[in-house]
Amino acid sequence: MKKVIMLFLLGFLLGGFPLSGYAQDQKKDGASVEAKDAFDARMKWWREARFGMFIHWDMSSIAGTEISWSRKATKPLDIFGDKAGYVEDPVYDNLYKQFNPVKFNAREWVKLAKAAGMKYLVFTAKHHGGFCMWDTKLTDYSIMNTPFKRDVVKELAEACHRAKMPFGIYYSQRDWHHPDYGIGDNAKYHAYIKGQLTELLTNYGKVDVMWFDSYGRGDSIQYWHADEILALVKRLQPQIIVNNRSGFFGQSVPSIRGDFDTPEERLGNFQNTRPWESCMCMVTAPGGGWSYRKDGKVKHSADCLRMLVGCATGDGNLLLDAGPDAQGVIPDDQAGVLWEVGQWMKTYGESIYGTRGGPFRNGGWGGSTYKGKLIYLHVSKWNDNRLTLPPLKGNVVKCSVLGNRKAKPVVEQNGQGLVVTLPQEHQDKHNTVVVLKLNAPAENELVNGKPL
Repeated sequence: MKKVIMLFLLGFLLGGFPLSGYAQDQKKDGASVEAKDAFDARMKWWREARFGMFIHWDMSSIAGTEISWSRKATKPLDIFGDKAGYVEDPVYDNLYKQFNPVKFNAREWVKLAKAAGMKYLVFTAKHHGGFCMWDTKLTDYSIMNTPFKRDVVKELAEACHRAKMPFGIYYSQRDWHHPDYGIGDNAKYHAYIKGQLTELLTNYGKVDVMWFDSYGRGDSIQYWHADEILALVKRLQPQIIVNNRSGFFGQSVPSIRGDFDTPEERLGNFQNTRPWESCMCMVTAPGGGWSYRKDGKVKHSADCLRMLVGCATGDGNLLLDAGPDAQGVIPDDQAGVLWEVGQWMKTYGESIYGTRGGPFRNGGWGGSTYKGKLIYLHVSKWNDNRLTLPPLKGNVVKCSVLGNRKAKPVVEQNGQGLVVTLPQEHQDKHNTVVVLKLNAPAENELVNGKPL
């Protein structure tokens, strides 16, 4: 352990493991760090998007149980401490032989995502259970050996490209089905991962996001070679954006930090020093609900909007998950919620897209976003029709309510604070968006980059 620590410190001092908040471009002849302006340019579309669709789907939808996690056999090297080595699940592992989602239509999925106001899409090409949703040449455990026999990743990538929607691939480095997973020095399985990623990143055109979901237990560099995997990804798709799960989940290694953080099933805290994205389920069920669940209950659109606003005001993105059924259709209850969210976004999207979180800190009252000279106050709780906030350096030259031309909010501003008053009849029961126009850029209101 001491040797590992000394090597790490030496690498840091020599510049091999920079601790910056932006991405690393590792090269065998020495590590080089992507310049901040180049990083910001690469991340620009993603940061401005704020809202994406996550899709968990495979043959588990036949049973209507959770993807991979409902598999009854051992989960090698995973959080429950199971040893390496594949053990067949006679039921789950053979569901693919019945999988024939004849109603799957990639264009309809993309159309729904766009109608919801989503700006990018991330699809599960392979989850922990090891089943592959593309025409891989490296295993028979794939969609091409089902009655369906169609390359889902290909059709979805083409639909996204046609609609000019950025396309992302989720790929779990865990594989509870593969016989070489975690065996010996893991060399055979490591070669399998590299081969599959090469297929995914060369056969389907531009891939905008690579969403990993961690390796198994053990050292991510020495055993799982996560640094080599990231180098491969960047070589195949230089402009791709990669999440922070390249290594063992929760293990913080600077050289494999990726481009953004991924709080799961919770809203991230305010963070404007490094990009982040909360991945959240739209369907809830006992034990989770990432994929289609027979016992699932769909969250109300107001709850989904609260999550979206909470992410945007915290300076993060929301990746909201949908779970198609065994026929390949996103069920009506999920689609209905997405449509309602999209209707809200038609009116209020300007307070989400292309904004940054702040300049006010989130609180019980709500939160704020800003762009240019505009501050958007997302108010969920008023105090006797009033909202009191810290003072601003700039002057408010105009105040209005987004989507409500009749509303005439009153602003009182002095050195002690800012008070906005709005009659109750003009308040939205979930989220009133008050727009403050300043005489100077709203970014100037941050104090050393931090919210008020």
